[in-house]
Amino acid sequence: MPKPTKEKWKQIAKTYSDKWQFPNCVGSLDGKHVMLFCPNNAGTSFYNYKGRHSVVLLALVDANYKFIAVDVGAFGRNSDGGVFAESKLGTSLATNTANIPADTPLENGGEPMPHVIIGDQAFPLKPYLMRPYSKEAVSNNTNKKNFNYRLSRARRTVENAFGILSARWRIFHTDIEVQPEIVDNIILCCCCLHNMLRNDEDDNIFLQDLPNGVPDNFIAFEGIRNNSTRAAFVIRDKFCDYFSSENGSLPWENQ
Repeated sequence: MPKPTKEKWKQIAKTYSDKWQFPNCVGSLDGKHVMLFCPNNAGTSFYNYKGRHSVVLLALVDANYKFIAVDVGAFGRNSDGGVFAESKLGTSLATNTANIPADTPLENGGEPMPHVIIGDQAFPLKPYLMRPYSKEAVSNNTNKKNFNYRLSRARRTVENAFGILSARWRIFHTDIEVQPEIVDNIILCCCCLHNMLRNDEDDNIFLQDLPNGVPDNFIAFEGIRNNSTRAAFVIRDKFCDYFSSENGSLPWENQ
């Protein structure tokens, strides 16, 4: 998949703002362990934290459930934070070579804020990657609860994308019985076909049949301890303040 241009990133951010009310968001990030039978002479390389063998599918998804970027093939035993950090996507974001647009205010006349991707607790908080506040942080703090709600709401896109992918391609419902390099090609092919087949009607066809999102053979990333810079905390707090402001809050929040 080609690297998006600055204009493409801006289009993605506008759609996230319009559909999911999360401005400056350029994608939702998640990863899944795709199960496979133990490869020949693999030892424990593919052995994951669930006690099964897998390769990792790391994906960034837009507001319409389409894959923007995918990274496939990391060993199942690798830590989830390490998978992202060593991926092409993680490297390009960390080195500011992903064509991400310049900072943009969240509201007219506001302070310029960076464009970010969003993820769950499996990913580290970074200036370009927002994750939820911890359970301890949101206790008796309405603003932080609102932030977590808005992030979780926008993150439905990547969970739904994985759900649609697995509903359409039933191979993800079983341990795949081919060698890892072929598994990687199968996963990439399914992601490309998924994007080709995406349209507005898909939502009604597939999402209503996905009460649990993804099958058991799509195992979620394991949560990691947070290790973040001061700048990342400040950026998250500013998003948090905006979501609870008069211009940034939603009508049904705090009810």
